[in-house]
Amino acid sequence: MMTTARINKLVKAAIPKGKPFRVIWEPTGLGQWRILRVVTPAWKSLPKFEGVQKVRQAVEPNLSQQERDQIFRFSVLTPVELKRMEEWLRGERRATRRKNGLNGRHKVAAA
Repeated sequence: MMTTARINKLVKAAIPKGKPFRVIWEPTGLGQWRILRVVTPAWKSLPKFEGVQKVRQAVEPNLSQQERDQIFRFSVLTPVELKRMEEWLRGERRATRRKNGLNGRHKVAAA
């Protein structure tokens, strides 16, 4: 079984029955490391570390060392938190472009 399919199966077993979830792999930009992000409303009343701990305990023991080495960190968010984070990141990118003088166009060096 592929790693992604296996992780989905393990996360599904950790999530309370009937609660929706989505697994997102995000590259870190550092080698082959990725963030394993689980988006679910299942643990919205728990502190963040408890949701992360539940996912880690369900997933890590069932992965090979090579597969574990690819995971930089685990993240658990509600759909509302994910949407807020994505909006914030879009705003950051726009602010960075304005700050650097880039407005969707590339500067051309004068000859």
